[in-house]
Amino acid sequence: MATNLGTYFNSLSDIVAARADLAGDSVENTDIGRNREVICRELFQKHLSPRLTVSLGGDIFGVGNQRSGQLDIIVSHDMSMAFKENDKPRVPVESVTAVISVKSKLTKAELFNALENLSSVPQPTESMVTLGLISKPVSEYFLSWPALFLFAFDGVSLDTCIKHIADFYASNSVPLNRVPRAIVVNRKYLVTFCQYTIPNAIVNTPFDASFLQAGTAAEANRGYPLFWVMIELSKGLSWLSGMHLDYKLYYDEAF
Repeated sequence: MATNLGTYFNSLSDIVAARADLAGDSVENTDIGRNREVICRELFQKHLSPRLTVSLGGDIFGVGNQRSGQLDIIVSHDMSMAFKENDKPRVPVESVTAVISVKSKLTKAELFNALENLSSVPQPTESMVTLGLISKPVSEYFLSWPALFLFAFDGVSLDTCIKHIADFYASNSVPLNRVPRAIVVNRKYLVTFCQYTIPNAIVNTPFDASFLQAGTAAEANRGYPLFWVMIELSKGLSWLSGMHLDYKLYYDEAF
């Protein structure tokens, strides 16, 4: 028997699935995809702290004119300047808490596309960030943040997904902090890769599939993947107390 929050997240996962079905009532695949991205943005905006802004679309930039690919959802914190003049925002990587890729169906091709796109998020510049009240090195913060997630409404089986993940990273050299924290197929399964649990990990530590953790969602706990992701996203708030971002490097590049 699910607890009250268990019932809540089970029902929430059902609502998300039902809305995704309704979003599929379109003749254009691009419209279907966009509709489902809106569902995810609203889902996270309703469940995350007001200190976090959930934006639909946009890209992330870094020092040296680094730019990411076009991203589905960007979650940014309130310790940064905002660049929202255009419909899709530009966000400095130092102010990003999470990036979420959204897929209608997680096939091998769609998984590889998402993993490649998420890996395009620029690396931050450590000298721009002062953590203030947190007595930890900035490098530890940037090993885990921004956290990357992949959310799908349907997809291949769990075993097949894990095999595809291992195959992708066997053929592609990706910094450890650009491996997704979690891959979720709604009401079906959760695959996690928590960089902060890997002993002595640094950005250049090679990917090791043995650190993947996974579980299926039974009918009685089908909402647990959503709850897990919300908890992980909320962990980013603990780093914000006293954080300071110095924009001088961006200013010097601009002028």
